[in-house]
Amino acid sequence: MMKDKKIICPLLLDQETYSPDTIDLLNNVDAINYWLPCLEEMARKFVSKVSLLNPHDKTATERANYSWQKFHDLIEKIKYNPDLFKPLSIRTLLEFNEESLRNSNFHDAWFLQKEKETTAAFAQYEDRINCVDSIEDFYLKWEELAKGLVAGNLFDWGAKAIADILEECNGFGLKQAMQKIQQRPWFHDDLDKWINRLEDASYRKAVIFIDNAGVDFVLGVLPFIRQLLKQGTDVVLTANSSPALNDVTCNDLKLYLKIAEQKCSVIKNAIVNNRLIGIENGQKGPCLDLRNLDSDLCQQMQSADLLILEGMGRAVHTNLNAKFKVDCLKLAVLKNEWLAKNLGAQQFSVIFQYDPAPEISI
Repeated sequence: MMKDKKIICPLLLDQETYSPDTIDLLNNVDAINYWLPCLEEMARKFVSKVSLLNPHDKTATERANYSWQKFHDLIEKIKYNPDLFKPLSIRTLLEFNEESLRNSNFHDAWFLQKEKETTAAFAQYEDRINCVDSIEDFYLKWEELAKGLVAGNLFDWGAKAIADILEECNGFGLKQAMQKIQQRPWFHDDLDKWINRLEDASYRKAVIFIDNAGVDFVLGVLPFIRQLLKQGTDVVLTANSSPALNDVTCNDLKLYLKIAEQKCSVIKNAIVNNRLIGIENGQKGPCLDLRNLDSDLCQQMQSADLLILEGMGRAVHTNLNAKFKVDCLKLAVLKNEWLAKNLGAQQFSVIFQYDPAPEISI
């Protein structure tokens, strides 16, 4: 259950001026003309898929239609009066849609899909770890892990281009995703700089805001944090308090870590020794508002020296311009063509942005 007490992220460089949203739809005509119908179509698509996601729920389609109608009505009102809904952003509209679904008794509509994809991904976990462990060179090992992490982020049912691929291609996995995304050099490619930093000294503690279930978490995130753990870094994985699309929830995370520790001694030892923990972040949508974090997470953040924001929702739609007191990685595949072009990139371009902690003058 989500806690009421929310705190602003202690790692933000300037808490007073922080704004989560990268695009303010209220003051961007091109953006609002694109995103209103785009988000409405995303919500509508859920209606056609809901019976497959909830096969034993005879009222699922009816309730999904009701929820979509509420979202549609809001979009229509905003078209005529954008000032009606403030702040008007991709984040707040997605949160409204998720809240509407919860009010229509969809506690976790994507649960079966997440379970299916995560089970399939765990069947490939050992092979992925063996592949990584076979690479002796420090640089090449971390390059492979980074490629796997960003490629895993492709598995996002909230992105139409990806949903179409996943529905049409049964055999689409991490290997295919690594071929689908932009090849290096990436659109924003700080990987070399980050690996050089990593080679200088290990981080004490990393806090990672995770994204999607399935391939993203199991074959992207877990191998990445496993290597951090092997290098002496404590890791805090943080997931949504409430369900949103196929994102990992805190309840999911606890279950996935129990499965992972049965398959991996590095993960198991880290959990036993309290070097790897899973915790909720207080969020209820697929984006990230760092002004509203769970208090326990903020306590854990106090001793962190690395922050990782994974996925378009957490690192592009929100927080792309946010600055932090510690080293920060912002990782995402640009799965939306309009957004990619708006940033000067192409669809499936990769952002691997490394922002070092600012130097403190004495």
